[in-house]
Amino acid sequence: MADAPSTEGIDIDGLRRKYREERDRRLGGNRAELPELVGPLARYADDPHSPPVSRDPRNDRVDVIIVGAGLGGLLIGAELRQAGVEKIRLIDAAGDVGGVWYWNRYPGARCDVESLIYMPLLEEVGTLPTEKYARATEIMAHAQGIAKRYGLYEEALFQTSVEGMEWDDAATEWVTRTDRGDEIRSQFVILANGPLTKIKLPAVDGIETFRGKAFHTSRWDYAYTGGSSETDLPNLADKVVGVVGTGATGLQCIPPLARSAKQLIVFQRTPSTVSPRNNHVLDRDWLASLEPGWQAKRMQNFIDVMYGGNATEDLVNDGWTDVWRDLFVNPAFKTMTPLEVEAAKEVADAIRMEQVRARVDAIVKDPVVAESLKPYYAFICKRPGFSDEYLEVFNRPNVTLVDTRGKGLESVTPEGVMANGQLYELDCLIFATGFEANEAGSSFNRRIGFDVLGRDQVSLSAKWASGLSTLHGLTTAKFPNMIVQSATSAQNTEPANFMHALQENARHMAYIIGETRRRGARVFETTEAAEAAWVQTILDHAVDDTAFLEACTPGRRNNEGRIGVRMQANRNYGGGPLEFYAILDSWRAEGTLPGIALT
Repeated sequence: MADAPSTEGIDIDGLRRKYREERDRRLGGNRAELPELVGPLARYADDPHSPPVSRDPRNDRVDVIIVGAGLGGLLIGAELRQAGVEKIRLIDAAGDVGGVWYWNRYPGARCDVESLIYMPLLEEVGTLPTEKYARATEIMAHAQGIAKRYGLYEEALFQTSVEGMEWDDAATEWVTRTDRGDEIRSQFVILANGPLTKIKLPAVDGIETFRGKAFHTSRWDYAYTGGSSETDLPNLADKVVGVVGTGATGLQCIPPLARSAKQLIVFQRTPSTVSPRNNHVLDRDWLASLEPGWQAKRMQNFIDVMYGGNATEDLVNDGWTDVWRDLFVNPAFKTMTPLEVEAAKEVADAIRMEQVRARVDAIVKDPVVAESLKPYYAFICKRPGFSDEYLEVFNRPNVTLVDTRGKGLESVTPEGVMANGQLYELDCLIFATGFEANEAGSSFNRRIGFDVLGRDQVSLSAKWASGLSTLHGLTTAKFPNMIVQSATSAQNTEPANFMHALQENARHMAYIIGETRRRGARVFETTEAAEAAWVQTILDHAVDDTAFLEACTPGRRNNEGRIGVRMQANRNYGGGPLEFYAILDSWRAEGTLPGIALT
């Protein structure tokens, strides 16, 4: 029986009380429904990156329509191309490929998972990133390289939003209609809209009344700020700027804003964990020495280290693997009883979070500001944050932190922002508030912006309103020849490197479509029995994390603290990504497409 980590110097009971106090404080904040981007708010979704292009409506037929041209859609397109599919059409509201990397061009934007495992198909395209964590411009250029390498631009429709999809049973094909008047028929459709698609603005009154300049970070207005995503912003030198949000986006855009603005006011609801990023330029000679197959090996090693595989070395060796090895896959846990493991993980988490808070004290000079920047919750209640320059910002005389203590903004006025009973007058208001990453189900059509009608006019949003029902999170009964790229909490898997999951799913999708065509079938469809069995598998393997999530600060992971309303089926596979990928591999190796009927 192994010894639990030492609690010396750690007041576990005291931390529990402090975490609970901070959680309860934030539960009392503004939790109204998020605003829709309609009417005066519609402008927040306008595209500042590409001028509008007019074209005639398309009325034609392709083999596969992929809704979404982000990295997930591009991976699917590449896999389909290698499976021999010829007419592949990407449809996206953006003006180019790239998805979130088309939109996220804010200053300082870069990936927070190592670029060598995050940027897919590096060897196939011939791209070598310059830094351990690549800048947005580099990732966007690589996305364009994937589209060119696999011929995905030829049939693509950009600046185009799907308004509806309907299965034509007589013709055994899908009919897709768009806001450009297109009516396109296809044998197969794939929804790869992605979880980071729909802009999120805070649920606060008065946003539309602000008279200054206002925009969301994913629609950055460089015409106003000057500069670029890789430089400072000279036009802000005489401006008072407010930024709302201190999550992953805030950690990246706040430092260049602080260097550029006359005055920067940061509005914080909940502080993030901020661990060292340790970014650096990659050695070109070392990159050139890597043997073929290095990327797949590196991706697999990362997930082995993170989720308890048989890795004997840590090739990536970053903040992610360090934390997971310490908190979740510590070899010492294997010799403990379940209760001992639970206690040991709580102590390890407390030690880690004390280190995070101590780093704040070591960097931030004002003790009051430092206390406001300290996160009081378990490490993975929120997505971990990493930065080598964020905390230093709060030592600058032109930067003010407004800690709303979980309450959020009170209102937006024509002059600025009301918070903590005070009006902060602003020239510019920037929302670093991310995207709506809703669960599948009743919110699915809200996230993707349209509904899908399957066999017998069954509505996908209506079918999933009471809980998700799929096979592997990818296909669903009554919707022939349709595959859905898994979103978060969607009967699939969601590792730290989500790109790995997208790649595994893309390989599985291409196999299903390729086998349907190879076997001379016109239609594949998941059986209701297979779907029911997978839902039961999800329920059987679900980890009871209710107590943990209830103790967490409100956020995406616990539905803003409303644990009771979550749907039990809307979870990922509880055995983790390694087991889930093995399930997909075994399913393909079996060779009979179990649970899928071909006609």
